[in-house]
Amino acid sequence: MRLRLAIARIEELATIAIELSLSLIVGFGLSLIILTLFNYPALECISTMLTAGFTDINYLLNRATPLVATGIAFAIPMLAGLFNIGSEGQLYIGTLTALVIAWFTANPVLALLGGVGAGAGVGAFIGFLKAYRDVNEVVTSIMVNWILYYFTIFTLTYYLFDPAIPHQSVPVPPSARLSVINLGIGSVGIAFVIVTLSAIAAHVILYRSALGYAIRVVGYSLKTAVYAGIDPRKIQLVAMTLGGAFAGLGGALYLQGYIHAVDVTMSAIFGLGFTGIGVALLGRANPLGIVLASIFVSGLAIGGQIMELQTGAPPEVADIILGLVITALAVPYAYRTIVAMVRIRMRLARL
Repeated sequence: MRLRLAIARIEELATIAIELSLSLIVGFGLSLIILTLFNYPALECISTMLTAGFTDINYLLNRATPLVATGIAFAIPMLAGLFNIGSEGQLYIGTLTALVIAWFTANPVLALLGGVGAGAGVGAFIGFLKAYRDVNEVVTSIMVNWILYYFTIFTLTYYLFDPAIPHQSVPVPPSARLSVINLGIGSVGIAFVIVTLSAIAAHVILYRSALGYAIRVVGYSLKTAVYAGIDPRKIQLVAMTLGGAFAGLGGALYLQGYIHAVDVTMSAIFGLGFTGIGVALLGRANPLGIVLASIFVSGLAIGGQIMELQTGAPPEVADIILGLVITALAVPYAYRTIVAMVRIRMRLARL
């Protein structure tokens, strides 16, 4: 029995490796075609994106930190059958709350916990409406995202702006910032260490606990969950709350560990929640895979910025390449997941 399980696991890993390799070929192949059509140095552009972004490890991991959190913020509800597109807004409120608490208390732990709690609260609100009022979580999330977007901008512009630099917020006090660990061969931010430990904890919860089992059962079939004595509404609420907590964690860590202030247009944090969706699919909804996917995506994003400087290509070109690669890598998993869930539900409907 153990031998069969081991063989099945090896076959699964081999399938994933082949799938990722082919997806990379497709993604970069399409990118080469597009770059060539628009008369850009295609090979130089691709080469720069693949190498230049992975040289500064500390910068790379800092950029990856919020993506790990928002990726997990999407993955946990997804496994429960929910689509948490609200991680963008949850990250905003986590960042804003951490900034307020850090500014008034100068305490890094309180600021971090405040960001997590704020994100969890928004996630719980969306989850409650879905579970107990049957309000579609996508519609709710989109509305909440815009509310929190403009609320954050309003607060930064009128109450938390830095008098010396009006276009950005007050900075996080030095005592509330997360420092860097020197490893001798390089340095790693404490923020990345925290988010990695959180990803390990999420992996244990999802795949080594009764709660994680209940989340995955609810995601595959509500009927099966009820038959097994699981309350789907409670699990959906918990899953969305956990997702919101991780998104809020990402915002707080990014603020305290790297950017230390937010510009009034929120350009530093805008889009991190949406990017986390692609990262979650790329990481196969596994928190450990999401860590690796976040590093890879961050490296490509940084490489894209360097590519712009070296080749003169506009920012949109780097965005196109990054989007094509992420899509090519994420689509196969998304397709298999959707097909598997539809088949399971169709079989249960016949019973």
